[in-house]
Amino acid sequence: MTTGQDYASGTHHDETIIVTRGLHKTFGDVRALQGVDLEVKGGVFGLVGPNGAGKTTLIRVLLGLVPPDSGSATVFGLDIRTQSVEIRQRTGVLHERPALPTNMTARRLLEMAGELYEQHRPPDELLGLVGLSEAADRKVGGFSAGMYQRLGIAHALVGCPRLVILDEPTSNLDVDGRAEVIELIRRIHRSEGVSFVISSHILTELERVCDTVAFLRKGRVLRSGTISELRGRSGGEVKRVITSDARALADLVVGLDNVAVLQVVDHETLLVTTDADDVEDALDSILKTAVENGLRVTALERAGSLEDIYREVMSDEQEV
Repeated sequence: MTTGQDYASGTHHDETIIVTRGLHKTFGDVRALQGVDLEVKGGVFGLVGPNGAGKTTLIRVLLGLVPPDSGSATVFGLDIRTQSVEIRQRTGVLHERPALPTNMTARRLLEMAGELYEQHRPPDELLGLVGLSEAADRKVGGFSAGMYQRLGIAHALVGCPRLVILDEPTSNLDVDGRAEVIELIRRIHRSEGVSFVISSHILTELERVCDTVAFLRKGRVLRSGTISELRGRSGGEVKRVITSDARALADLVVGLDNVAVLQVVDHETLLVTTDADDVEDALDSILKTAVENGLRVTALERAGSLEDIYREVMSDEQEV
């Protein structure tokens, strides 16, 4: 076995690392995946969706832990059906509820994990990377939730992977612990060149670290792309309008020259995409139209956050 700095090179942002075509998976009466088509390039990729959307099932299929009913997928060009062992050798994983031995020190845990790989990283180096050097000889059972998750990320990096998959890595952490884990992911990606796939429902954190995202619901990919692409598909500026009747206002302003896209999110919320060079005129026109027709507008806010995009995508789906 080898250790030291001779690690596998990191991934490049233009390198395709995951491709899925028509993935289907059913468990009894539950259609967990319904024709998933994805292409994931190097970087930090977010899987977004409510509970039961199929995120964890997709991860397990990509790792060869469960077979798809139909469809195909590759990870680093390796087929998930016939080369799953090779895929797992090149991929680090932190499951949603990792079960690390609690009666073992952090250093010994990483030493034992390294023995499973032909090439691995030294425990002390990994512990330094995740900020746990001072806890190297403490038993894992005494770790806080945040320390436990950071150790889990170190464990996922033992085998010098080019890709690390994290399933809900911050769901059980407090605000400070979440911030630490997100910053750690960002730092490892920048300094090590490791790509990440992160499944999470905490949108503000994904927005801070992800290059691209895909929205899943009921086993289907509703939309995917870079956050900037999703933020303004028409190239304009997105505003959130809070009004007394979003549907009525949308019907009234849909024909305005300087309003490009309208999306009714709920009864009181309207997302408006305007020409980037004509934002103020567009908003004035919307306000004037609302007043003339007896509708209240209580807020005009800059939109386009990942949460806004999520609400828009899920609203689209509910209207189908």
